[in-house]
Amino acid sequence: MDLGKNLNDAFNYAQKLFSDFTRLVILLVLSIIPIVDLIMVGYAGQVAKESPEGNELPILKDYGNLFIQGLMMALVAIVYMIVPIILLGIGFFSVYFFFIFGPAILGISLILGIIGFVILFLVSIFAFMGTVHMLKQNNFGKAFAFSEINAIIKKVGWGNYILWVIVVYVLITILFVILAFIPWIGWLISFIISPAVAVFIYRSAASVYAEGHGYVAPSPPVTPPSAPSAPVPPPPPPEPTTKQTKIFCGNCGTANPTDKRFCYKCGKELTKA
Repeated sequence: MDLGKNLNDAFNYAQKLFSDFTRLVILLVLSIIPIVDLIMVGYAGQVAKESPEGNELPILKDYGNLFIQGLMMALVAIVYMIVPIILLGIGFFSVYFFFIFGPAILGISLILGIIGFVILFLVSIFAFMGTVHMLKQNNFGKAFAFSEINAIIKKVGWGNYILWVIVVYVLITILFVILAFIPWIGWLISFIISPAVAVFIYRSAASVYAEGHGYVAPSPPVTPPSAPSAPVPPPPPPEPTTKQTKIFCGNCGTANPTDKRFCYKCGKELTKA
């Protein structure tokens, strides 16, 4: 897998969202309304469905279908993330019992946090491809078809795929965590780019999925070479534009008809050229 080519394609694709101001504003408005924001999630899923074959962003329509699609994606994420979230939650809230159990609780909290983050990363490996697999097959159960997901990842290459997951996490961290520290406008920038980031991730994930399925981008049509043409014969020599109707006597210069043998004036024999 060419990671650079994958990310560059996803970036160029996602930035098209900023060329349609109306669509971007609608997605931003949808993303701040609880429950309704699943439509925006479903739109990102539609990007995965139509990628990498399509090079244009999906049309924003059929909001009901997008909502159902976003709901399915959210349910997949909950199933995958429930265990690490519980561990991280216990590790975080256990700190509040410091005054009851003493310093030992801090060690337990740290261990649970580390385990939670490790499991979170591990389930993310399958969650990305599982979600795209579900979208492509239009079957909720395919999100948890681990043998099929493993076959897809194996074809891409586990090393390449894990590297892709790490890069995605790093980009998300840079775009949202670091931007949050910019005073006054950091949150606004994060908010504006959030739909584009979702489009970027699912475009990139769909390209990885397609490579695992052996998809090859169509090459531009090649015009076959034309057959050699037969040699053109040279044109016939031009016919004389005038026809000789008189013959002149070499002795006296008198003009005689061409059918005469002797000059009718001097009687000398006529010589034809």
